[in-house]
Amino acid sequence: MSLERLLEHRRTWQRKQVLSGVYEVWFAALLELLPETGRVLELGAGPGFLAGYAARHRPRLSWTSLDLIPTPWNDLAGDAQRLPFRAGSASAVVAVDLIHHLARPALFFAEVARVLPAGGLLGVVEPWLSPFSHPVYRFLHEEGYRPALDPWRPFADGAGKDAFEGDSGVVTNLVRGTSESEWRALGLEPPGLRLFGGFAYLLSGGFRRLCLLPRALLPVALRVDRAARAIAPLVALRALVTWRRAAWAPGASASSAPAVSPAPRWA
Repeated sequence: MSLERLLEHRRTWQRKQVLSGVYEVWFAALLELLPETGRVLELGAGPGFLAGYAARHRPRLSWTSLDLIPTPWNDLAGDAQRLPFRAGSASAVVAVDLIHHLARPALFFAEVARVLPAGGLLGVVEPWLSPFSHPVYRFLHEEGYRPALDPWRPFADGAGKDAFEGDSGVVTNLVRGTSESEWRALGLEPPGLRLFGGFAYLLSGGFRRLCLLPRALLPVALRVDRAARAIAPLVALRALVTWRRAAWAPGASASSAPAVSPAPRWA
């Protein structure tokens, strides 16, 4: 767990101008789903890029940023699996690249359900496994992907886990392998999904030093990604996944959720 790593990400963001252009596609899609006004909680805010984008484009929203690592730019330090907020206190919860780092995703989902009102939105942008991205994440990405992992317990009990340790397959496996009744046991409606191509991101090199995408060619790469929407299930590298707080489950938690059959796999 390192503040220095987040600072390095901020330096890279400033140095590699194409990177903000790539991420802003995902940021814009996420903000489109938010209400006109209200309190938005951003969890796993990390280097603070989404909050800055939201401040410029959606200034009427009341934005609170939380990350496990204390930073000068985020509002709070805290654990997304144990939120320091009252029940029903947020209009929406958002996150970018958070869930695939969590040791116990069920605790996160139950906590989000607790702080949202009925119908409130949870929206996340996460890595997504497709025939194209599968070898990228498994063999080329620093976080990797373990085919046999349990997405509800991807890091055993989480003891000694570093905040940056992740597995790129977690969210894909959660979405594909979790039943409607299991989501509702956590207080959420089943997820919605929007897939994004990732050619521009790959060419940008992400937060590595390497960049194969000149700024002048960024619009071309983004057009290629938009054109690939027709075959997104085959080439997607990222996904916007959304859940709504179930109307019937006030104060849902992983321990008090109603029983489902078969038993929830996070129990």
